[in-house]
Amino acid sequence: HLSDLQFNLEKLVQKGMTKLVENLFGIHMVEVEMSPYERWDIEHAGTDDESNHGGKNGDGVRKFEFHHDEEGPLGTMYLDLHPRRGKYVHAAHFTIRCGCKPRPQFSSENKKKQHQLPIVALVCNLASRSDDINTGGAILSHGEVETLLHEFGHALHSLLSRTSFQHLSGTRAPIDFVETPSHFMEHFAWEPQFLRLIAPSSMLLDEGILSTLVSTRYAFRGIDVRTQILYALFDQALFGTFYPHGQQQQQQNPSLYHSTQFFALLHQQHNVPYAEGTHWHTRFGHLVTYGAGYYGYLYSQVFALDIWKTRFAVATSDVVAGDDDKHDDVMSRREGTRLWKDMLIHGGGKDPNVMLRDVLGRAPNVDTFFDRA
Repeated sequence: HLSDLQFNLEKLVQKGMTKLVENLFGIHMVEVEMSPYERWDIEHAGTDDESNHGGKNGDGVRKFEFHHDEEGPLGTMYLDLHPRRGKYVHAAHFTIRCGCKPRPQFSSENKKKQHQLPIVALVCNLASRSDDINTGGAILSHGEVETLLHEFGHALHSLLSRTSFQHLSGTRAPIDFVETPSHFMEHFAWEPQFLRLIAPSSMLLDEGILSTLVSTRYAFRGIDVRTQILYALFDQALFGTFYPHGQQQQQQNPSLYHSTQFFALLHQQHNVPYAEGTHWHTRFGHLVTYGAGYYGYLYSQVFALDIWKTRFAVATSDVVAGDDDKHDDVMSRREGTRLWKDMLIHGGGKDPNVMLRDVLGRAPNVDTFFDRA
């Protein structure tokens, strides 16, 4: 049954994510030892007590260096994937240090051309289950695989950008574009070629399970898109001019003034089921971090799917002007390099419209989002 489908975390990291960046970009993702003084997952920071953290292949923070044979070192990524007391409870990518060109007064003569390398942390709260799935280690649901790849997309955006100024590095990009790399990476969680790298042996032996999993991707897509539109409208109302203010407006439109009632009203208007007596929006953190920009989450899905179907999806890749040599690999080095050099490398330092045109070979097209063929 699909509900019983589980993936091994170590296999996802070592054979999935590592292979992904190697194939797409020619980048080596190598795990390195951490000093106890750089950890934040131990009870008494700066001690050598290994019992306080999971360490390599455990539940603790892990450190990976990224390197390219021609570009040289690219940056550092920390993985902090399991829950613990007092930890941030959601999934997110955090920039510890942005990449940028160093200022001359802070660089020696022989290092003037050296880029300040980014350091990022990829934080999740994946279940710390340790049942054996072929190779042992923590096991994940398919949804957790998708979540980890989403955040990995943000991390790669930060690691692969090369901008002059740190405030334009990586994810320091327009809010209605910045989710494009993360949504793009999610597509690999539904791609048979990638799933075969990380799937348990039982799944590999039963090709029917794999095809069934892939076929379920858009089973509830309609309600999902409606819900995202609803959240975006709610966000726009709270932070825009529509949401009523003042006592007179409150009396005239009580259901609009009360956030919970207004949230329920939007569900009713858009035919999305609503649980009476609840106030889910009070735990919706994106209302704070996006602030009238949450529409960009769905907006970026359009761009990500257009890139995927036009440049990466093997069976449906389009032929665009000046590019009639199709490929047969969803992890194509040619397309990965195009994505890196035409989009990711610029962070927020270039107009997203120009970057998307450069990657796609044309203007972005919303029709791709609704075309499931």
